[in-house]
Amino acid sequence: MSKMKSGRCGCHNRIVSNTVQKLRQGCTDVCVTPQCGSPEVLSLLAPLIYDEIGINLCATFPVGVDLLTTYPTATCGTLYVLDITFTYGTDPGTVSVEAITGRPNCYAVTLSGLTVQLALALYDDAGRLLDTIYPEALFLPANETADTYDEDMNPTSVTLEIFAPYGVAYTPGTGTADPTPILNILGFFDTNNNIQQGLNLYALPKLLNLDLEESEITVGLTLILQSLYFAGYRVATEGKILTPKGSLVPADETDCMRFVTGDLLNLAIKPLNLGIPSCDDPGKHPCPPETSCSTCIGNVNGGGTVITPPATEP
Repeated sequence: MSKMKSGRCGCHNRIVSNTVQKLRQGCTDVCVTPQCGSPEVLSLLAPLIYDEIGINLCATFPVGVDLLTTYPTATCGTLYVLDITFTYGTDPGTVSVEAITGRPNCYAVTLSGLTVQLALALYDDAGRLLDTIYPEALFLPANETADTYDEDMNPTSVTLEIFAPYGVAYTPGTGTADPTPILNILGFFDTNNNIQQGLNLYALPKLLNLDLEESEITVGLTLILQSLYFAGYRVATEGKILTPKGSLVPADETDCMRFVTGDLLNLAIKPLNLGIPSCDDPGKHPCPPETSCSTCIGNVNGGGTVITPPATEP
């Protein structure tokens, strides 16, 4: 007759990490006394890009606002992409992700019917922000009669092949439906501003022309498709980041206090680079009027190139 054992099961095993096991053999147990200081090597879980491919598109479209009436002092603007929306499927005007037959490590991604929402910031000739508007445009339209369609610059669809050896992400199926391979869109909304393991798609815009009279913009759009997976790596380190400390300045003594507590004055203007025989440095010549806007505001909001439209007759 077998006897019933009391207490815990005798087959229970406790497993500890290699680091803890080694330290138990010495004089330090990290479970009791954690190690301090800066390690020479960090173990990181890093998002690694395994492959990427990009294409350039271009389209002209209205911004949805009468620019001359609403912003009569506008002269230029900057641009960035907020979001990309589309529909999954196999019909024209949809996006699909399919494994390539006979090539198990690669996928064919067909892009079509992408609605791109943009943020267009408008400035006057002094670089003051007037307003930000949010136009939308259809890139890779399925219908050749669409206003933005162009056979060479904005066709109906493109298919990109990409190396994705660890597979792609899926959305769970509902009911009897199978899971669907998906693209993660990287944008600037709180719902899409994070990378995900699998395929990621994002866009970079360039403002090629701002037509104030027609209230239209011409946008060059770079679409970038990446396959990305998380992997653990050992990375050499030089220590933790030293966070700079900000100082509060009393409001009633702002100018004087900032000067007294600030850096020493220094002669910082660079001398001209004169040649032999004496010749003027190129920086001595005045800039042409059409560059005044970019001089004022530069690359604002991380957007695209600043465009100054040609002057119009009053």
